[in-house]
Amino acid sequence: MENMDVALKAVDLHLKANPDDATAWNAKGVIHAQKHEWGEALRSLDQALRLDPNLARAHSNRGRVLLSIGPDKASEALKSFNNALQLLPDDLQTLRDKAVSLRALGRAEEELDCYRKISEASRNEWEVWLRMGDLQLELGDFKAADSSYKTALALKEDLVPAFIRRAIALAMMESYTDALKSAETATKLAPENAEAWLIQGDVNLRAGRHKSAFKSLKKASELDPTNASIENTMGMVAYKDGRLDEAVIHLRRALVRQRRYPSAMRNLAFILMEQEEWNEANRVFTDLTALVKDDPDLFDAKATALARLDDFCSAEEAWEKARKLYKAKGDEREAERVTVLGRAARINCGKLKKAAKAQREDEKLTRRLSSRHEFRRKER
Repeated sequence: MENMDVALKAVDLHLKANPDDATAWNAKGVIHAQKHEWGEALRSLDQALRLDPNLARAHSNRGRVLLSIGPDKASEALKSFNNALQLLPDDLQTLRDKAVSLRALGRAEEELDCYRKISEASRNEWEVWLRMGDLQLELGDFKAADSSYKTALALKEDLVPAFIRRAIALAMMESYTDALKSAETATKLAPENAEAWLIQGDVNLRAGRHKSAFKSLKKASELDPTNASIENTMGMVAYKDGRLDEAVIHLRRALVRQRRYPSAMRNLAFILMEQEEWNEANRVFTDLTALVKDDPDLFDAKATALARLDDFCSAEEAWEKARKLYKAKGDEREAERVTVLGRAARINCGKLKKAAKAQREDEKLTRRLSSRHEFRRKER
């Protein structure tokens, strides 16, 4: 810190004599950033850019300061990095910084484009290939992800995350033998890594090897007893084996560990429907549709549970929501199916309302007759 204060004094002294030196203002901004004085850093960098809008380093430094302030500044930081790259398109560090801002904004395809450019200039950096694989996996390009992970492993042969995620990519392509080899290598290299055992269990589940899946998941649970994903997967192993009660126990444990966990909530709700536990299923679907509002299957299932509870008015509303979502997805067949169900629910809802109204009228009449009878008794 003392050295930075000395440097800052020297720059200030220079700027007194040379106030139009954009490079010096940029240097002053960097020193303030190193001291975590973000406001002063931005003011200095903005002054540098007023004096020289083509100073690429000042644009890049400004973006880095904005990212340091917090992820809510990522969009503004991205503009600064783009300005810098217009001036120096091959600057690798700025490309990396741009990728970080895109990650904060959740723009995976654009982030992947950045890493492709970086990989062309830095082919021997395993970190770049690992991140490319992760992005390709996220985007559903499993073949490309597999290739990127293999490249990363060629550069660093004991890279456990690459083995784990390559197993996921291979399993998604139904290459279960290779996926299991990759997952098993990860567990051998890192026997205390709960994620490695979880993925090994998940791959075994997908391959139909339920006993092996449960064994791997049990090990994962021992290593990380708070992990909701492990309990969720154990629940699905039990379900695949036809052990519905046990599946429910695991899924409820998952929701104790992570209350708002859509995957476990969905699995639990559908299993409860199979068990004809309509009240419980409806309760879970109500919580789930408050979280996931764009899945027509959930509203369709919720409507079914409500109809089985004779709550046809609420069922009609849920099927109407499902109809709109199916239409938005372009699934006309499903939209027509739930339209028919919603129409039937509306008819039953009307009957229930009429019956309820008639009951209320009967109760009023009964009360009036009872009151008159009581009054006559008092008169006598």
